[in-house]
Formats: sequence, structure tokens, C-alpha cells
Amino acid sequence: TSFPECVRRVDSGAVRERWILWGASLSPYALKLDAMLRRSGVDFRWRPAGGGRLENLRLGWRLERLRAGRLTIDYPPMSELDELPQVPFLLSNDGRNLYDSSALATWIDERSPHTQPLVPAEPLARFVARLIDEYFDEFGLYMAHHNRWVTSARTNDAGHRLSGEFGFVWAGPQRSFGSRWFSARQVRRLPYLFSVAPQTPDFDDLPPALRPPAREGFPPTHELLDRSFLRMLERMELVLSDRPYLLGDRFTVADASAFGQLDMNLSDPTANEIIEVRAPLTHAWIRRIEDGRFEERPVPDEALELGGRLRGLLEEIGRVFVPLMRQNEAAYEREVTSGAPPDSSYYNESAFDAGRALYDGEIDGTPFRAVVKTFQVAVWRGLCAQWRALDPDKRRELPISLD
Repeated sequence: TSFPECVRRVDSGAVRERWILWGASLSPYALKLDAMLRRSGVDFRWRPAGGGRLENLRLGWRLERLRAGRLTIDYPPMSELDELPQVPFLLSNDGRNLYDSSALATWIDERSPHTQPLVPAEPLARFVARLIDEYFDEFGLYMAHHNRWVTSARTNDAGHRLSGEFGFVWAGPQRSFGSRWFSARQVRRLPYLFSVAPQTPDFDDLPPALRPPAREGFPPTHELLDRSFLRMLERMELVLSDRPYLLGDRFTVADASAFGQLDMNLSDPTANEIIEVRAPLTHAWIRRIEDGRFEERPVPDEALELGGRLRGLLEEIGRVFVPLMRQNEAAYEREVTSGAPPDSSYYNESAFDAGRALYDGEIDGTPFRAVVKTFQVAVWRGLCAQWRALDPDKRRELPISLD
């Protein structure tokens, strides 16, 4: 992929503010946010790529204070279920701090000179766009991370690229250390991100720190992620065979989210080859968005195409994403009922590392073990609220149910 450029900005006379997108090109959420900002004509620049050492150190210190609670998030409001990511953030020069790529789609719509919103206003179209968005953000991340550190374990150079982008932290010989540290960290995180190797994985040719790990008591999930990825590609290919975007002739937050997760893997040689061979239309679609060729036609929300070949992708979402979200929320409620605190500090990755708040479940006939993730509880509850607000006749138009 040609990304990242040192500075990727869009000039728009209609938007006077210039924003900073703090993120790495390795992050699917940064790629998602980049696509939404470019498409919507918001003026911004990437950092740390393209930034000077002093500027990046200053921004990095600002984010450290933000994560420590000494600075505030201005948008969106955080609940007890939310936690701050490592990247991306959208920052202003006057001190405003924004995060959460899905919420920022609405924020961009409110400030963009573009006449067609990323988030449709019509309830059914809005629900479908958000459902696809959250599927790619949550389950799509598992597949993308698995593709980088398992499928492309022998061919990716992600650690090297990250150390280059964050060169203001790792200077000279330290970059080699930073590259190795990051790669080992991401491989170690595979089970947290739902990718658990079988007890006898075939990675003996890799250095020990780069071998995808099994985890005692955790069923293997590599096969589940591999077949889910191929099914998703098959369904994306069908949808894009008769329309330029997932919902028709307009780019929406659903496209941005799918793009972010898939574009992440175009820089991983083995995963890129799978996408290009198995889904050539989808591969070309990703490249088109990368290049900024947002070829759209004015389409009202009511004319967005929510049926036809899109039904296959929605059925896949119902197969893997919906049961995962249901089981995660049920496990969270059991924890709280048994006396565990309700806020995010007790759950998520720190809980996984400590071996607490774990639960067993099943997806598509495959057993799994995972940790309760409070941000997914928030995602699921938000989707269910949108679902319940739909007219019952509208719900029946979809091939899935959140009831």
C-alpha cells in the first residue's frame, strides 16, 4: 500500500479549523477515521507521521495526561463502560480531545461541508449502517489482527513500520528494539483479541516471541476466524458486484469501518494476497478509497439499498457478531450480579491478563473462552436501543434479529 504519506490533508474552504489525527497506519480505526475525514472535506494532518520531534513529544505528553485523567475528553461523553484506546484521537490546537471513530462519524457530519451524511438519518438505514460499522469494529478487528500476526506471521513488517512512524520515541538503534517489542506485544495479545492457537501450532520456524500462542483452558479459534474471514470476503464481493458502496451509491460509516479493517491487511503480504485473489472487487474497492476516489451519487436515505445481496453480509453478522455481543453482555451482567464492580477498570485486557471475568461461549458451533469487554456491552446496548426503536414492519425487512 502507498499509505502512509508523511502528511495526508484535505483542503476545504468550508472548514476553517485544522485538526490533528493522532494515530498509526497500522490501526484500522485510524484508517477508518482518515477515510471519513478525507471524504467529508475536513482539514486535518496526521501525527506522529509528518510531525517534528518537539511537536510529537508535546502531543504524546498531552495524550499521556489524557489517559491519566488529568485532561478531559470533549467528545463523546464517556460512560463507566468505556475505556480510552491507544489510537486514534482527533485533537485541536486549542486543546479539544476527541476519540471513538464511530461516534466521530456523527461529529464529522455536524461539521462537514459534505451534503450527504456518513450516518443516515432514516431509522432503518441508520441501524443497518451502525450494525455493519460495529461488526467490523469489533469482530472485524479480531480477523484483521489474526490476519496480521497469524496468517501473515512470516511476511508482515508491521513492527518495523510502527517504529518508523513513532521515530520520535525510538531514535537510532532503539528503533530495532521498538520494532521487536511491538511485534512481540501484539503476538502476545492474540488470545485477548480472540485468536487462540491450537496446542501444537505449526510455527516452529518463527522466533519464540513471534509464535502465535495457545492458552491453557482456551479452545483454539484460528479455524473459526479463518472461515469467518473468507465468508465475509465472499459476501463483500457479492455486495460490491452491483453497487459502489455497501448501502448503494453513498459512502457511509459502514464503508469506512469495513475499509479500515481490510485496508489494515493490505500491507500484510499474505493477507493481502488472500484478499486480492478471493475478492478482487473488494480489493479494488479498498484501493479506490485509499486513493481518495469517493465516487458518489446523491441518494436520499430512503433510496439506500438495504436488501438484495446485502442480506448475505447481514446474515454473516447475525452468525458471528450478534451471538458474541449477546454472550459478552450476559457474562457482564453475571459478574455485576455476583458483586463485581460495573466500571471498565475491572474488565477488559487487565482482567484477561489477571485471569478474571472470563466466560465460555460458542460461535458458529465453535467453543471459545473470552474476557468480558465493557466497551462491547456499550456497543450492544446502543444497537439494541436502535433496534427496539424501529417500527416492527421495518425490523421484518432484515434477515437478523436483536430480540
